[in-house]
Amino acid sequence: MRSTSGAPLTRLGFDVGGTKILGVATSDGGAAAQKLREVTPAGADNLVDTLVAMAQELASATEQVTVGVGMAGLISTAGVVTVSPNLVGVDGATIGADLSAALGMPVSFDNEVNCAARWEVQHGAAQGIRHGVMVAIGTGIGGAFMVDGEVLRGANGLAGEPGHMIVEAGGRACPCGRRGCWETYASGSALDRLAVERLGPGITGPDVTAAARVGDVGAQAVLHEFSHWLALGISNLCVLTDPEMVVIGGGISEDWDLLAGPVDEHLGEMLIGRTAESRPAVVRSEAGELSAALGAALGGAEGDSAAFGNPAEVA
Repeated sequence: MRSTSGAPLTRLGFDVGGTKILGVATSDGGAAAQKLREVTPAGADNLVDTLVAMAQELASATEQVTVGVGMAGLISTAGVVTVSPNLVGVDGATIGADLSAALGMPVSFDNEVNCAARWEVQHGAAQGIRHGVMVAIGTGIGGAFMVDGEVLRGANGLAGEPGHMIVEAGGRACPCGRRGCWETYASGSALDRLAVERLGPGITGPDVTAAARVGDVGAQAVLHEFSHWLALGISNLCVLTDPEMVVIGGGISEDWDLLAGPVDEHLGEMLIGRTAESRPAVVRSEAGELSAALGAALGGAEGDSAAFGNPAEVA
């Protein structure tokens, strides 16, 4: 892939999650002109190879290209994957720097929900919001805090990991090695588990949402139980940060219309000192599961997060 000055700018953004990689190409950062989806491979080298192939497919050799990557896990300000419990073989890796070397151009690299929150602030549901929270619900749960209109990274770049706050002491085992983490009760993986426990072997989260849409009482009961755990974590975040808005992203956001009512009902019971009017709005991301990839594309073009590598022409 060649970076060619003077050619139209194409922004590439990638969202690396526990089960899939979403890639987008956009010319303005606000909407995806092209989309790709691949299975997330095990191992840092395989991941970089997959990202290179996706970047080459999304961009022609004659375009001016910028690249940004958002990835699930704790990403330090130095670009190190400190730990990513839902990916295999990437802890300690320097994915941004390695991809930059492979492509011969700078790469922006950050936590994927930080990227999603930036997109929401600039183009999505959080425009004009000064204090907000983003929660991305997929294989696990990621998060980001918007403070005075900026994404909070923290002292080491590790802020915003609510999926690993404890909601049940000594509870279910989490891939991170602890027990009782929020994402073991309220993620897409948790919904799959709950579906099997309540409805029987072979039933998945998508089966539950599909059945709930046609009025299946058992499926609706599962979603109501699931929404309790969602609301529990959201209420904890609201108590800590007093946001104006909570934006829901990730794969679960595609079915937010089924969950919004029950979550609001539970929040009304859990949040103290707030009326229905003073509770923060809990809304779906305007880009759904694409928000992190679109936000990563913004970072690549605008330098909103750490960039690795130096510009280079690659034949």
